[in-house]
Amino acid sequence: MATVLVVDDVAANRELMAMLLGYRGHEVIEACDGADALALAQSRHPDVVVSDVLMPGIDGLELVHRLRSAPDEQAAHAPVIFYTANYLEPETRPIAEACGVSQVVLRSADPRELLEAVDVALRNGPVDIAPRPADEFAAVHARAINAKLLEKVRALRHTERRFEAMAASSPVGIVLVDERGRATYVNPRLTEITGRPADRLLDRGWLACLDPATHTGALEIVRTGAADAGEHRYRNRFARADGDDRWLRVHLRPIRDAEADLSGAVVMVDDMTDVVAAEERAGREMRQRQEEARRRDAERLDSLRRMAGGMAHDFNNLLGAMLGFLTLAIEQITDEVDAGRMAPATGSALLGDLEQVTKGGERAKKLTEQLLAFGRREISRPVTVDVDAFLADAAGALGEAAGPQIKVDLRPGDVPPVTIDPRLLERLLHLLVQNARDAMPDGGTITVTSGRSAAGQATISVADDGRGMPPEVLARAFEPFFSTKPGSRTAGLGLATAHGVVTQAGGQITLSSEPGKGTTVLISLPAKPGAAAVTAGPAPPPEPPAPEPEGGLTVLLVDDEDDLRDVTARFIGKAGYQVLTAADGEEALEVAERHHGPIHCLVTDVMMPGMDGRQLAHRFQEEYPDTKVIFISGYAEALIDDAGRSLEPGRTILAKPFSSAELTAALKAALVR
Repeated sequence: MATVLVVDDVAANRELMAMLLGYRGHEVIEACDGADALALAQSRHPDVVVSDVLMPGIDGLELVHRLRSAPDEQAAHAPVIFYTANYLEPETRPIAEACGVSQVVLRSADPRELLEAVDVALRNGPVDIAPRPADEFAAVHARAINAKLLEKVRALRHTERRFEAMAASSPVGIVLVDERGRATYVNPRLTEITGRPADRLLDRGWLACLDPATHTGALEIVRTGAADAGEHRYRNRFARADGDDRWLRVHLRPIRDAEADLSGAVVMVDDMTDVVAAEERAGREMRQRQEEARRRDAERLDSLRRMAGGMAHDFNNLLGAMLGFLTLAIEQITDEVDAGRMAPATGSALLGDLEQVTKGGERAKKLTEQLLAFGRREISRPVTVDVDAFLADAAGALGEAAGPQIKVDLRPGDVPPVTIDPRLLERLLHLLVQNARDAMPDGGTITVTSGRSAAGQATISVADDGRGMPPEVLARAFEPFFSTKPGSRTAGLGLATAHGVVTQAGGQITLSSEPGKGTTVLISLPAKPGAAAVTAGPAPPPEPPAPEPEGGLTVLLVDDEDDLRDVTARFIGKAGYQVLTAADGEEALEVAERHHGPIHCLVTDVMMPGMDGRQLAHRFQEEYPDTKVIFISGYAEALIDDAGRSLEPGRTILAKPFSSAELTAALKAALVR
């Protein structure tokens, strides 16, 4: 067994050589640089020295020269083998021959070549050579080092160009991060993905690719992570400055090499927006397969709601103008009869005909109310309601809605308070009772039961013992204008309206029915535990209008519908107010600016092209803070949130179509506040 001194500045290389030589039974001693190797050679007198050539400080060539010049004869004549990945054998031959290097073995060669070189060196024994003079060695050494440095510089430049080409053409973003978490390089692809210039991504700018909640953890991984800690993956949404949100997959791999004084991380950023979109599509398709029937119902109801809301908006404008002019005609005929300018018989006949038109208009008005409720576009004024007290107070009205042949059986339970508009809850119960009545033409019992679900929600069930529904009818029960009732032109909105009221209140409504076994409607509403119920019954009747203030007052009316604006202006004028009119928000501001005197009240439509009524009211009150505001609308989309709550609490909101009396009352109430 021989003693072999292994000299290399890279620990991994020393470990590999020690393992190879250990298998041959050699004792291996290690040196991490040339100075350490000289000391060990003179203290341990190894049989063979295996050394790298390119090392910091004293390199392999300098090591051999000093070793041959050492006063220790045994160390000076020790055979030396160069084991290198940087120098080829022809490059080191001149100085190797001069210094007595036994052999040059490349790291890229078969490891057995190193073992064979050691065996040859051991057989040949100590080297007998006279060292060259120092100046001659220095010249040879300098030429070898300079040639290798030039080669390395060229190789480095070539590597840099290859890296730049690879990074520039990479399909993913690349970030090089130092040990402090500061980016020192980003490739062009990352600027394309993020839409940010490179200078904004350097330093800590690259963290924008991660969710803010993960920034601290990512920096800690860079600071303390080791290369064997594996890859850390993140997936998050990234908002670009151009408004195009992207999904990013970020791979962070720490790098740490204590030997090379290298640490930090490599970050790869992949734009996986298309992948996420595909995943979402796959998920949607799976959910669609699982809940195909429910999806169809939801889509159909949603489209029908949008249609119903749009129809109600347009219809309310037409209906408002029609009923308004009808009111003016009735008032004019009445005045003519009272003044003796029209025969009473003629006036009575005309008024009788107009009364029939008015009844038709009122029926149309109720229809638009149902459409708005179905479309979830009614203004909701929710309060906390004690359900059992509400049902007790509503018992009489529900009995009247059921009719004389139907018994209404109320069964109160332990129900938590709920938050809902009492007016809408009353309408909901009336609709369900009327539907149940229609399902029992020969009489029967409607059972109204309140209770609490397993999830803690308040429940109200309305069950009848009527004829029930087959599955194909049950599947379409919530569709507007779908009905199995013959001869009714407005049938089919009951359950559709009920569905709109319940969902607007944040609840759910479900149907269960079988032919011959009746139908049960189950309503589930979010509970409000711990709240004191402030409403214990149906909505109270409206308060009488406040007395009209004295003095001439000016009202600015804004509506983009010409006919409706005309008739509304006449209503306001007949109530004794001075009227200014405008067709849109911009014109309203111009009219106000030209008017010499105060404007006491702004009456504005909500849905208008350009500036809507809400925007107009805010701008108007910035300049005229004392002006009162009344909103009028047949489709208050801009005045309610998704839950149907008013976005303008405290404002007067008058639903179209309205009567002259309702408008006058609203004006009086607003102007005395």
